[in-house]
Amino acid sequence: MRQFTFASCALYFLTGLTAISIGSVMPELLSYYHASYTIGGRLIFVGAMGFLAGVLLTSYLNRRFHPKVLLTLSALLIATAQFSILVLPPFPLFMALYFLNSVGSASIGIVVATMFIEVFIGRQAVAMSYLEVSFGLGAFTMPLLASFFIAHDIWRYLFVITAVLAVLLAIVWTRISYSKTMVDTREPLDASGSSDTQRPLSIQLKWVVLSFFGLIVFLYGGLEGSLNNFMSSIFMNYLNQAAYYASISVGIFWGAMVIGRAATAFVIRRLTYSKFLLMSICGTIVSLLFFILLKNALTGYIFVGTLGLMMSGIYSITLVYANYSIPNSAHLVTPIISGLSGLGSAVFPAATGFALDRAGVAMTLWYIVGIAIAYLIFLLVINQLRSGRIKFNWHLRRAQPAFAGRRTRYK
Repeated sequence: MRQFTFASCALYFLTGLTAISIGSVMPELLSYYHASYTIGGRLIFVGAMGFLAGVLLTSYLNRRFHPKVLLTLSALLIATAQFSILVLPPFPLFMALYFLNSVGSASIGIVVATMFIEVFIGRQAVAMSYLEVSFGLGAFTMPLLASFFIAHDIWRYLFVITAVLAVLLAIVWTRISYSKTMVDTREPLDASGSSDTQRPLSIQLKWVVLSFFGLIVFLYGGLEGSLNNFMSSIFMNYLNQAAYYASISVGIFWGAMVIGRAATAFVIRRLTYSKFLLMSICGTIVSLLFFILLKNALTGYIFVGTLGLMMSGIYSITLVYANYSIPNSAHLVTPIISGLSGLGSAVFPAATGFALDRAGVAMTLWYIVGIAIAYLIFLLVINQLRSGRIKFNWHLRRAQPAFAGRRTRYK
């Protein structure tokens, strides 16, 4: 089972590398193609659309092919795209290759996450935290590698690393085996996973709850995407930092993300999914408020670090919480959550860029706070729906007296 877990984490590390690879060499790339940052924005959008296409395609194929086949083909697709990007083909072809790269990354994310949800019953959050740490390490490592390659004027060969790693993992996954019976049941469970009881939901209510989960993960994708893409600009224009010092904020954010994701594996054994998410999003809002109100460079870097810590586990625990609330539906829930997160990371940053141009940095920061508050509100709605405190489809409940008035406590 350790081989399965390690190989899965290695795939997430690969997706972390490829997710940041284009952005890490964006200035050199645009200079080579004599393109503007507007064209660069279109390239990022094409990548987001590739991710969404990968989610939809994988959702269709996941029930028709063995996960090993899909993971091997996805790794080979990434390898092909990265090797082809290395030769710097005409820009339209470059965009097509980046689209394919994103399709492969999305497929890996969906398949691996679905396997973890189905295999690590009762401790999905602990297992998912390993994947999230691996992705964060990849995202943190790529800019460091890029700076070395750029300094030596060999930036295009950065794509060799990801291509070779993808080929190696494709070979590895032809030899990996796994089974639910191989899981060590003595391992500690999530705080929520250790509870055997939770209130059953009607079919209609399950769809309502899933819709709200899709909404909050859409909001979270927008929140993280906006901060990732515009944090340096915020430091430059709101805190008057030079470009070099402003870029450090992104490294602090992702470094804190990695630390927070590693800590999630331990914290989630003591906190239920709902409590963890409530504490995380409240901490995110408080960090943003202090960042805005203090308007100081030194404290700004500190609160960017706390932002990374607070936000580090939100996506993975939202995914696990959704699957926990709607059990035995991982093949449906996981693609929906992943796809809407990717859509949010494509849509909201575009709105954030527009807000920066038209409304200024201060108003944009309050808009970002609004995204986080909206997440909190809809998370509270989900908790109320699951507890039965919000009555939905009342006439249907009257037709089912066996469940009427039942108030089962759950974590």
